Amino acid sequence: MNTRALLFSFLPQVVLVASRPCDKNAFNNVLGISAEVVSAVFVPGGHTYGEGTANLAYPIAPTKLPELCALIINASSSEISNYRFGLFLPTQWNSRFLAVGNGAFLGGINWLDMGSGVRYGHAVMSTDTGHNSSAVDLTWALHNQERKKDFGYRAMHGSVELSKKITEAYYGETISYSYYSGASTGGRQGLKEAQISPTSFDGLLIGAPAWYTSHLQTWSTKVALYNLPMTDKRHVDTSFFRILADEVIRQCDEVDGLKDGIVSHPDLCKFTLAPLLCGNSLETNSSVCLTAEQAETIRNVYSDFYAEGKLAYPGMGLSSEIQWSFLLGGAAPTAFGDAYIQYFLYDDPDWHWTQWNDSIVWQADEADPGNCTASTYDMAELKERGGKILMYHGAADALIPPGSSQLFYERVAQAMGGIGSLQEWFRYFVIPGLQHVTGTVVDAPWYFAGSGAQGRLGTSTYSTPGFEDSKHDALLALMAWVENATAVDELVATTWKSQADPGSGVLRQRPLCPFPKRQTYRGNGHPDVPESFICLAPPLNLVTFEEAEPDLASLKHSLLGPSLTKAGQDKVDQSKVAEIIYNASKGSKFFNREEERDKALTVKIDQILAKKRQLEKLDLSRELKAADVLLAQLEASRDLTQHIVHIDCDAFYAAVEQLDRPELADLPFAVGGGVLTTCNYVARKFGCRSGMAGFVAKKLCPQLILLPLNFDKYNAKAAEVREILADYDPRFESASIDEAYLNMTQYCIDHDMEAADVVSRMRKEIRKKTHITVSAGIAANARLAKICSNINKPDGQYVLPHDRVAIMEFMRNLSCRQVNGIGRVLERELRAVGINTCGDVYTQRQFIERLFGEKTYNFLLRCYLGLGRTNVQPAEEYERKSVGTERTFRDMGDPTQLREQLRRIAEELEKDMRRAECKGRTLCIKVKLHTYEVLTRQVALPKAVFLADDLYHYSLPMLVKLEQEVPSLKLRLMGLRCTHLLSTKKPDTMAFLGFRPRRSASAETDESTSGARTKKATGIEEEWEVWPAETSDDVPVDHAENSSGAGSPFRRHGKEVLPNPKKEQQPAEETHEELWDCPICNRPQTPDERQFNEHIDLCLSRQTIRDTIQQVAASNPSPIKTTVPEANKTKEKKRGRQPTPADPRQKKLRFG
Repeated sequence: MNTRALLFSFLPQVVLVASRPCDKNAFNNVLGISAEVVSAVFVPGGHTYGEGTANLAYPIAPTKLPELCALIINASSSEISNYRFGLFLPTQWNSRFLAVGNGAFLGGINWLDMGSGVRYGHAVMSTDTGHNSSAVDLTWALHNQERKKDFGYRAMHGSVELSKKITEAYYGETISYSYYSGASTGGRQGLKEAQISPTSFDGLLIGAPAWYTSHLQTWSTKVALYNLPMTDKRHVDTSFFRILADEVIRQCDEVDGLKDGIVSHPDLCKFTLAPLLCGNSLETNSSVCLTAEQAETIRNVYSDFYAEGKLAYPGMGLSSEIQWSFLLGGAAPTAFGDAYIQYFLYDDPDWHWTQWNDSIVWQADEADPGNCTASTYDMAELKERGGKILMYHGAADALIPPGSSQLFYERVAQAMGGIGSLQEWFRYFVIPGLQHVTGTVVDAPWYFAGSGAQGRLGTSTYSTPGFEDSKHDALLALMAWVENATAVDELVATTWKSQADPGSGVLRQRPLCPFPKRQTYRGNGHPDVPESFICLAPPLNLVTFEEAEPDLASLKHSLLGPSLTKAGQDKVDQSKVAEIIYNASKGSKFFNREEERDKALTVKIDQILAKKRQLEKLDLSRELKAADVLLAQLEASRDLTQHIVHIDCDAFYAAVEQLDRPELADLPFAVGGGVLTTCNYVARKFGCRSGMAGFVAKKLCPQLILLPLNFDKYNAKAAEVREILADYDPRFESASIDEAYLNMTQYCIDHDMEAADVVSRMRKEIRKKTHITVSAGIAANARLAKICSNINKPDGQYVLPHDRVAIMEFMRNLSCRQVNGIGRVLERELRAVGINTCGDVYTQRQFIERLFGEKTYNFLLRCYLGLGRTNVQPAEEYERKSVGTERTFRDMGDPTQLREQLRRIAEELEKDMRRAECKGRTLCIKVKLHTYEVLTRQVALPKAVFLADDLYHYSLPMLVKLEQEVPSLKLRLMGLRCTHLLSTKKPDTMAFLGFRPRRSASAETDESTSGARTKKATGIEEEWEVWPAETSDDVPVDHAENSSGAGSPFRRHGKEVLPNPKKEQQPAEETHEELWDCPICNRPQTPDERQFNEHIDLCLSRQTIRDTIQQVAASNPSPIKTTVPEANKTKEKKRGRQPTPADPRQKKLRFG
């Protein structure tokens, strides 16, 4: 069998032969004076080639090579530096070029990887990076900036350029495609070359890249210091790492739904060290258990490293513990960190690790010796020319944590339009069980012909033995993607019974999935074959608590708050967050109140469950039939014709603040003080979220920066976004200051575009003009669009097909909590009766109406079907139900101060009601006690009011009554709200008298009002709104900026809904409309023929009446008397009113 033909069966075959001899003199005239061919050797087929031990980095030579010409070239890079590279030119060439990378700080030509590459038929190159040394010898860099540059980027770039020149000269043909393959340092080299020279490669295979050189090398020292010195009580012996690894497997193995000894989803595991702790005994053995100090060391190793309050480098991942010994096992940090600081950064061999301080990270970041770090995240030029990157990282890697590649991928996504936009040219794979570059200790499928892995199987290996195709070989998959546009949706990894011996037989194979998808066991089938798995996007994070104290589970879950489902929380250990909140708030008034509410809810749930048990004993066939009939009726109302879009600005307040302070981009910060209103995505990784108390957030993230609110700034930026939205749907519906619904149906028809393309263009326009990002959901109705907008956040979009089957499948596995309108209380009630997902609604449909009532019953059935409203209209068209304002303050019990607060609130409410042009017949007062209990009282007013004096006058008795009902009343919040509204807008008398309607003053000021029009709730529970509270004394706020908007004590919460923007009118002289004068009354009229004729008819009828009255008056000069009915006379008399003489001006109205 022709193996090479099988390898390239998916590609056009072109085999070329050399046009010149393998002689060094034949190449020197090609290179120029700065480089020369040191050696040119013809290698017959089946032979070997290498440099042996003279090559300190790569002494092992490849064997059984195809017939080729082997070259060694030396090139000068400066007066004091040079580099060499090797080049294999096969006799039978497929017109492709491949460069392979190096590892660590190794200095030498990587002949072994070149041997793997040339067997594909490629011309293959490797550079020595400008020196000859072992992996940990960095002495060559001392005081030599030129050699550092060669290592950083120059040797690779120069070698690629010269190698391509030689290759094309040797064969007399142009290279058709150029590729790169490298891992670790080799991964960094490839990314760096693609950033400085996007035309060098058409496709890059990048494994576990050491791209963040200045941070990775310094972190290598920092992480070692957690476990040093060895005499310290916090030191953990390397023998314990195996115990730790076993415990990780015990807790995390089955997270993926399959018990196989492999941690496939480490990021979803809620790992705890509790089972490994020594306990309270004074006699502890730290070789088999962890003391408190040792446990803290382990937590530090797992945690992301923050230096001086900024993210410096990601921590170790779960399942990497066996490899920890490399960085944590010595009496001093490894040379990867120490030698880098000595010879690269400081040029000081005497520097000692005991001199470490965290500022070294930022010194290295600024200096970046040799320009090694590959941190140019905008790689648009590579993308635009059709370049592709296939990157992967082992989940069990402890030399370069997988979080490093995740960080790079996310930053590229942030620079280039979101994760979704990367899929067409850059895909990232996480490999369960794979350690650094090669190998596994848990028999995980690890081999897919990745960079540097083929040499692990032997000196003559290439591709995947027995599976030489693009499904099992990453390099072939990359080539198919570049040359055939066959996207890499899946790779298959293999491991053998003897891990690195294909002759021992296949042990297991599994699919590898591009991020954010992950391999998921189907639930049946043999776990050692790839067909038993499928690549699926991870579910939205669901948090469950299996507590040692089950009575506290519901309370801790409740303390997590209502914004648990916010984007950016998917990798947070929510059990740890809950524990911190629990301990931080325990004993406080807030905690006591939450505890009471939790107990009350528990009692209510017990009653619901008791009722369900009774229902289960009954014949509910009638309820089942009724539910099915209702489902059929609801199904008949499904509308799949509309393209509804939900737009949500990403971390809006934080994003706006970051525009003014770009230095905060990589720092955790939040907006708000006592209570956070918004957190950036860095802070969310710590578990911080909106609605969280500031002091709790500080416990989760001590380096969290708090910024004051500035609503003037947010409203201005929101107005910019709204102007753009109006271009796509003038009747869009604002849901809050930072989110809106649009109906794109007509726009798509008018412009002959798909909804996804329209939304993508709109999002790009918003980003370009406002410099903030938005996420979008596109679906058949508003409910689905709202859910979808949260899937690819930040800066992404998700399209749910307009297909009933797709919608039903989408809803079936969706957590109930993800549905707008289902909050913490209803979620817990539903979970108690067995409804965890929307699909569970169907199985429990016979119970729902009897347990929760008709309203919830209808709502949940609609959720199960994925139904929602398709009407989108401006928020101002909704009927306004109430106007109110609230104010928070520190605990206050002085009656005089409370009345002063009430007066200020009444004055603020008057302003709001004037803006809304209304008055109210019902007044409600709301207070929150210092115990966090909320009380409300209301009164029906004898007249409609809006003035502050009236509002205060009628609300004061309610406050007095509350003071009587609650002894020693202490409040932390007070608010007033008017309902049963009446309009105070003045009628348009000009229109009544026949003149053109005048523009109302309210219409002119709508855009500037802050009063919100309240929409009718579409769900069962109100959305929990985030309200800024007072700043706690122990939570400092960064007051770098101060504005009038930030200082308002009244509640400005971002849920205000303003009228849609109207396009500016042209100047009056340009838009002046010609008016037609009526020949009867001479008044100007609108130039509309129909309306003008109707007006003339009206004027003629008036003239006829006027003429008749004048004729009657001329024949009978006595005054016309008005007869008042007797009953009316009586009423007037009773009221004590005297008859009012006729107003002489009324004659004009009677045309008399």
